[in-house]
Amino acid sequence: MKRILAGLIVAAACGSAAQADPAYLDDRSDAAQLVRSLYNAVNRHEYARAYDYFVTPPVKSYDAYVKGYEDTEFVDVLTGEVKADGAAGSTYYTVPTAIRAKGKGGTSYFAGCYTIKAVNGAIQDPPSRPLQIQSAKLKPAKEEDYSAANLPTCGEGGESTAEQGAPDADTLLAQVSARFVREMSASCEKAADTAGGANPPEVYPIEYKATDAGADEPPRTFTLFAFACSMAAYNSAEVYYGFDDVEGIRRLSFAAPHLDIAYEDEEQTKLKSMAVNGFESDEMLVNSEYDAQSKSIGFFSKWRGIGDAASSGEYQFKDGRFVLVKYDVDPTTDEKINPYALIRDGKVLAEPEALPEE
Repeated sequence: MKRILAGLIVAAACGSAAQADPAYLDDRSDAAQLVRSLYNAVNRHEYARAYDYFVTPPVKSYDAYVKGYEDTEFVDVLTGEVKADGAAGSTYYTVPTAIRAKGKGGTSYFAGCYTIKAVNGAIQDPPSRPLQIQSAKLKPAKEEDYSAANLPTCGEGGESTAEQGAPDADTLLAQVSARFVREMSASCEKAADTAGGANPPEVYPIEYKATDAGADEPPRTFTLFAFACSMAAYNSAEVYYGFDDVEGIRRLSFAAPHLDIAYEDEEQTKLKSMAVNGFESDEMLVNSEYDAQSKSIGFFSKWRGIGDAASSGEYQFKDGRFVLVKYDVDPTTDEKINPYALIRDGKVLAEPEALPEE
């Protein structure tokens, strides 16, 4: 993970000198300088310049943006350690920020994180796009929060912590894609496509209410991201990520039974015995797909091309987690589809149960 120590920078001095228009600053050489330039433009009442620093401005119209500063006389800003992460031809920086806004009605304080986007200049067409502000997540703060020691913590690669709230959809997609590329490049051949701007994930928002939630608590949202990992002759592999406002972004792992299988012949066409003797964790699923209606992920893994030997199952979304509720195995290479049920409703069966032959 590339990290850039921006240091602790004060954009404007306090006191009477802060009331004079500061020297012009329009510096997009790094993320912290861009945040400083934003408030320099505000302090110089150059609102068009400030408005233009955003990929998507924080309000719908320029007039509304200007009106938001009509009572602001001067803004001081502190920035902290900048973190960077890359995905799909762009780099995203997060800048811990605290501001002190002096206005006609007194002084207000805010703190949070700016996310800055830099598009790789080598892949741009005219006109060139410099660093821009992707999003700003600032919340009212206390006076003591305007200090080097109390700057907020911004997650790696721009991931917002629970205190900062959820990033916008585009920023979240970029963050999750960056995580996939960084963590799975050695295992997933498709990660290179994601890094190049292709192979975006399928995105599924899942609204739910926890079983222990109070009657007056609103539903929560878990966002599922499904990435294509690799493609072989008869199996594909998928990797899943999730996001919620408590744990942030995380790669999902899936419980899978460890099997003890014995055969009566070397060709493995006749089953002698089969039992679950423990569990393991898989970070990839094979030939899997999320079903929004049932809120479940199903998979079917062929052990060989014709599919007569295979395993399949289902992970049900429960209380913010995917839980293994069903697992079947066809262990024999006898050119027949004759699976056994091993897990039902999340419980391991006492004995494998033969299912009807297909």
